[in-house]
Amino acid sequence: MLKNKIIFLDLDGTLIDHTLSLPASAQEALSLAKANGHKLYLNTGRSICQIYDYIWEIGFNGFVGGNGIHIESEGKELFHRPIPQPLVERVYNYLKEREIGFFEEGQESLYAHPRYLDDLASILNVTPEQAKIKTDRLFPTTSYNHLDSHENVNKISIVLTDKVDLDELREFLKPELVLGLWALFGNEREFGDIYQGGTSKGTAVKFIMKHLDLPMSDSLCFGDSSNDIEMIRVAGTGVAMGNAIPQLKSIADLVTAPVNEDGLWTAFRQIGLI
Repeated sequence: MLKNKIIFLDLDGTLIDHTLSLPASAQEALSLAKANGHKLYLNTGRSICQIYDYIWEIGFNGFVGGNGIHIESEGKELFHRPIPQPLVERVYNYLKEREIGFFEEGQESLYAHPRYLDDLASILNVTPEQAKIKTDRLFPTTSYNHLDSHENVNKISIVLTDKVDLDELREFLKPELVLGLWALFGNEREFGDIYQGGTSKGTAVKFIMKHLDLPMSDSLCFGDSSNDIEMIRVAGTGVAMGNAIPQLKSIADLVTAPVNEDGLWTAFRQIGLI
């Protein structure tokens, strides 16, 4: 059985499913892994204000937020790289002019523009009131109807309605910023993340392993979506969930069962973590 490995876990689609449920088998696997001397790091696209209390109760040794923008280990902040304010304002004005719904992600809150709820309602085929209920459930720290940009923004997340031209947006963001895609409701096209180039979940894994003075071969990474690709590539062992996108499965060392079919438990047992 393996001992004293560093385990990096994505959140949505890896630890929890679209219902925000943490499978009992996953919770047990994490508890047993800790008992075997392994260290657990949450490595997510979410900012720290978006993590639920029941997730913190797992007892992580560290946290990576915003796709590598914010790194903590053993309660100490090691790295934080918010978007420079001139770039925040440039993107903010671009999105407002094109009437694209979005929110800024800070450390304490999400700041939603007035267009956000209407656009989310349109892609989910619900009312704006229902869209707010869904958002409050997913991101309880969200505040609404912000008409000005904020400081210390980690990312800007946009709603991918048909009016969003992804190619045009990617060109606009170059060279400092990049666009990543993500989903929470099980639809093919839902959200886009705008953040600084040069940071990713993969760079964060390298950063932490160097900080711990351990070889990359001691790292194990688990994920399901496009923003997990780099960390799966750099990991000593990269694991794709059964619900992962095909591209991630194609580069993973192991493909396990889906998150809601005991995927983490199965992988931990197969690898020898527990």
